[in-house]
Amino acid sequence: IAQNGLTGNFQSVMTDKTDARFSLAEGIYKDADWLHSLVENILSLTRLQDGRLTLNKQPEAVEEVMGAAVLTIGKRAPEREIAVQIPDDLLMVPMDARLIGQVLVNLLDNAVKHTQPGEEICVTVFKDNDFAVFTVADRGTGISERDLPHVFQMFYTTQGKGPDAKRGIGLGLAICESIVTAHGGTIHAQNRTDGKGAEFTFTLPLKEGDAVEK
Repeated sequence: IAQNGLTGNFQSVMTDKTDARFSLAEGIYKDADWLHSLVENILSLTRLQDGRLTLNKQPEAVEEVMGAAVLTIGKRAPEREIAVQIPDDLLMVPMDARLIGQVLVNLLDNAVKHTQPGEEICVTVFKDNDFAVFTVADRGTGISERDLPHVFQMFYTTQGKGPDAKRGIGLGLAICESIVTAHGGTIHAQNRTDGKGAEFTFTLPLKEGDAVEK
């Protein structure tokens, strides 16, 4: 950013993609964004473990929460396309929008890490009786039978093939489970039955008192 004289006006200076500095700046940006996401997850984990995580549940439009999560991932991985499927009718769900947004971002980020550009990533939501059902599915490498029972364990990392898979430290999915459980919902992972890829599904009760019994 360059300052224009002494007027206090600023104008952006774009770096050409062929400039050697572009890849360096892009790498710094991605590292900073990854660190920001990591810090958010660690802070959430600390609050969860200390019992200091307070849910601010309000009726929220799922399309807005999902849209914000997709926008966040779009900034991190602008080359990826994410398909979104929502009900025709407005679906309001009692939730802490910030925390459920974090769940969706973690699940979408996980899908990006385990897929290649061009492979499908899709997030959907629909109403099933008294629950809202969210699904994040991809056409990536899938989950090995060895890893499948452990994906929600804290600090457990899978042997992903994606270029960024090694950057995971096994917090994202564990935090997803804790947040969804705190909302009275459930979450599970499986491989897709209609081809290759993984599928993560979580539910949220549409009314207070409809939490799934363990």
